[in-house]
Amino acid sequence: MTNQVEINPLNFDVAHDGTLDQLQQLRVLPMAWSTLAGGEIFSGKSEQATRVRAELEAIRNEVGAASIDQVIYAWVKRLPSKPLPIIGSGKIERVKAAVASLEIELTREQWFRVWVASNGHGVP
Repeated sequence: MTNQVEINPLNFDVAHDGTLDQLQQLRVLPMAWSTLAGGEIFSGKSEQATRVRAELEAIRNEVGAASIDQVIYAWVKRLPSKPLPIIGSGKIERVKAAVASLEIELTREQWFRVWVASNGHGVP
């Protein structure tokens, strides 16, 4: 059994509202849809999207990822509930990039840097 929930660096309310905690408690593996925020992370003009994109790019350089989408997939997989990202693409190059992201291990600090960039303030 699973539950599909939206998880991406621009919208991860499920990490704050108890949804992921409950799924983890029930041992239900969540499936993360819209992990790339419908492309908003790549082209969004909002302050939030701009901050997140810059931080993802910095982390991409640190971990040697080919693209920021790989960093996003690694960021989602770092959550304690171990969500399975739904890539939503049939393009082979996108599928290969997603598979390659399995080799990327983000540190806790890198994960929180994305969180801070998304929220626009430090960790409470």
